[in-house]
Amino acid sequence: MSKTVEQAEAALAAANAAYLNELERDCIQRENCSSQQRDHEYYQQSLRDAIYQCKRELEEAKHRPLISTEVDNGSL
Repeated sequence: MSKTVEQAEAALAAANAAYLNELERDCIQRENCSSQQRDHEYYQQSLRDAIYQCKRELEEAKHRPLISTEVDNGSL
């Protein structure tokens, strides 16, 4: 499923906000036991992975119109 640039930008903004929210919450709850801390670290890694994926999709969405425009114009 391809995303538009606007959809990709919105997904990236949401992923960044979720990650920052988790970091803020983690700072407030620093008194966690080690098992809870591992859970937080795992969750934070999944949020970083989501940010990376959103950045990739945004770059793909930005470059996709160039390719389709070239095909439409017969330049490929």
